[in-house]
Order: sequence, then C-alpha cells, then structure tokens
Amino acid sequence: MPERFDPARELANLRSIVGRVLEQGVQTVQSIGGSSIRLDVYEVEDTLVVRTSAIDGIVADSVEVNMENNVLTISGDTRPEPTPVNANYIIQERRFGPFSRSVTINIPVRASEAKAKLKDGALTITLPIDRSQTLDSEYDS
Repeated sequence: MPERFDPARELANLRSIVGRVLEQGVQTVQSIGGSSIRLDVYEVEDTLVVRTSAIDGIVADSVEVNMENNVLTISGDTRPEPTPVNANYIIQERRFGPFSRSVTINIPVRASEAKAKLKDGALTITLPIDRSQTLDSEYDS
C-alpha cells in the first residue's frame, strides 16, 4: 500500500535538508519522491560533465535542463512500470513522480552550447568551459 502523504513529516524533512545545506555550505538541492538523484560533476579537457545515476522510471520527454545564475537544474518526471492489477506489494520502496536536482556550477561555462544525452536512465550533460571568462577573471584580481 502506498505511503500516505504526511505534511508534518514533509516539513520536517525540508527543515532537515535546509539545515544541512546551511551548516555544511553545500551548494546542492535535491528531491525525488523522498530520495535523491546522485550526481558526478567533473572537468575533462575544456568540458564540464554532469552525470546522474540511473533514474528509475524516468520519462524521457519530461526531462528539462536549465542553467540560470550559475545554477544547473535538472527536472522531470518518473513513472512506475505497469504491475498486474491483482498485485499485492510486500515492499514498495521506489518512489515516482516529479523530481528536481539543482547544483551550483562555479566554473564559467557556455550554457547555450550545452548538450544532454539520456542512456539507460542516466543523464549526461556536457557544458563547454568558457576559458575566456576564466582568463579575464584571473587578470581582474
């Protein structure tokens, strides 16, 4: 049986996340039906690569990638695969529905040239690094 929505629990969860972010100075925000989307962010040559873990039940045409004020946001929707009408869950831990994950990117990139690829439920976003901004900011010091 699906877990019932409990506003008090959700508020406590949000308070906990905000508290951790403020305490640790972590610049990421994440949510997906109660769990998280894991990310790897790395630089290779002149490209910044953001790769998610496989997202269970991701709906490909719902995925949106947006970059605004150095914050990269990945959002979309997930759906469970069909189950038999007479199925009785013994354990149901996977959550489905809308998701969103934001991360601050402190490296200048050319967001308008970003590319995204979804393969086996994992999203890979490549962002060309803008070395001209990096060089300019080094000389401004």
